[in-house]
Amino acid sequence: MKSLTTKRLSLLAMFIALQIVLSKFLMLQLAPSVRLSIDSVPILLAGLWFGPLAGALVGTLADFLGTLLFPTAGAYFPPLTIAFLLIGLSAGVLSRVVKVKQPLLRVALIVIPSEIIGSYLFKSFALSFLVGAPFSVLLASRALPVGIVMIVNTMLVTLLDRALGEKAISVPTQGKAIAQKKHDSETMTYNEAMDYIHHVTWRGSRLGLERTRELLERIGNPQEKLKFVHVAGTNGKGSTCAMIAKTLTLAGYQTGLYISPFINRFNERMQLNGESILDQTLADITAFIRPHAEAMADHPTEFELITVIAFEYFYRSKADIVVLEVGMGGELDSTNVIGTPELAVITNIGLDHTRELGSTIADIANAKAGIIKPDGDVLIYDQNPEADAVFANACLARGATLHVTDHSRISHVSASLAALAFDCTPYGALQCGLVGTYQAKNAAVAITALELLQQKGWNITSQHIKDGLLSVRWPARFELLRQNPVFIADGGHNPQGIAAVAESLTEHFPDRKITFLIGIMADKDIPQMIDQLAPLAKEFITVTPDNPRALSADVLAGMLVERGLIATSRGSVAKGVQLAIERAGADGIVCALGSLYLLGDVRAELGAN
Repeated sequence: MKSLTTKRLSLLAMFIALQIVLSKFLMLQLAPSVRLSIDSVPILLAGLWFGPLAGALVGTLADFLGTLLFPTAGAYFPPLTIAFLLIGLSAGVLSRVVKVKQPLLRVALIVIPSEIIGSYLFKSFALSFLVGAPFSVLLASRALPVGIVMIVNTMLVTLLDRALGEKAISVPTQGKAIAQKKHDSETMTYNEAMDYIHHVTWRGSRLGLERTRELLERIGNPQEKLKFVHVAGTNGKGSTCAMIAKTLTLAGYQTGLYISPFINRFNERMQLNGESILDQTLADITAFIRPHAEAMADHPTEFELITVIAFEYFYRSKADIVVLEVGMGGELDSTNVIGTPELAVITNIGLDHTRELGSTIADIANAKAGIIKPDGDVLIYDQNPEADAVFANACLARGATLHVTDHSRISHVSASLAALAFDCTPYGALQCGLVGTYQAKNAAVAITALELLQQKGWNITSQHIKDGLLSVRWPARFELLRQNPVFIADGGHNPQGIAAVAESLTEHFPDRKITFLIGIMADKDIPQMIDQLAPLAKEFITVTPDNPRALSADVLAGMLVERGLIATSRGSVAKGVQLAIERAGADGIVCALGSLYLLGDVRAELGAN
């Protein structure tokens, strides 16, 4: 239950009294087991506004006290009290789960299931014992009146929620200050912070900036005191961010880096000068933010909460500049609450997250273009003409300056597992610590971004750029994890990314067949990904990544076999790694890919840091 204040206790007491009045005096008894009443409205409101415990408490006490104060014929019958308890409990639980914005639909999705569970099913079951009628008969006789009541209650709760909800659940200013002071005086362990951040009731994605903006406003808008390089795109975001951040660090700047998802450990998502946030620092900042988040009528999502924690961390760390990776899309991603950055970068885009962003390249480009701010500088990956046109129009509309990466600067790309070598005008021969051949184009984006920052007054020399590229490391980007057999891990997780991996494998290992250890999210274009890997494949070992969206290893293996490919599923990543190594042999090649959620476990199994 939310924090108890005098105001909330008074409201709960009023709900109890109102339910008693409605149930005893303002109802229409049609038959011994059938009546029309809106007596569950106060219980539903208690659950909706104050959570499952409050809803259950109001339902229980109202029925018990009502029977005690105004006894009807016969003894007190506890199962009927349980029915009211279930109404309030269900409403409270559903209020935290249902995230629909449309008011009437949201209330309907809370009220109707709650009434079905408590008023219709359980109450009919209880009445079957009380009146001696079969359960099925009571269900039939009560269906219409309960249905009418559900509709009426939905309308009433919607009206009351819209008129009074915000005022009812708000904490008075003084109360907020007291709560804030209390939390500030408390400490939080790292595990407690993780439990709070990953709390089940606010997992998932709900696009929009309102919650992030409100929470940042509550803590003093730390993002307004920071400078950013804002990076969006489908593929190459992480690598490009890593190259830019490494170079800025070598140039002497306190450089923040915000990424998603992490590979090995959550703390990787927030880095300063290449070092992940400390456990206790993360715990302290989470403890600071928690009361502000809990005071909000609409609690931020997990990603929104993490983003706000990151902004506060970089502000406290006095970061000179933050390389900020977009989570998904751009326009409605929580990172897009920032003002005009030093530079907005849009890397290669493709058809990914189509359910959220749209089904065409133009749709996805429009979502990415949302990070383009008025009078800003924008750098794009030279790519699909359709996408480029979207970015050009967005820049024109917002008075931003468009810069296009010139990939023709890159030549003589040489594949090696030690370092990627290439020439870049005017720097001459360069080497990059990220060895996939596709990284040469990402390097062109990063170099251009650094040159644009240089033009804006940032002290970045040619040597800084050379050293930054050479020393950059980024896990699971065509990463060599072991020899004998060669074991490569790559985060390719969509058709464009898989195509890039396949090209790198062909360049590094011409005329060789690869044992693929693969796990994929169910919402990806799996047939296209398979088609790109099939010509290179010796066989496939399938596993299930640790993510609710993951496709089952058995299902994936079945899809591969249907295409005439050799595939074996394994029940764990550890068993998959072991089998892949065995099947490849000492002189073979293994490539683990398909999802970043898979590769953290793969790296851990092979002892990578």
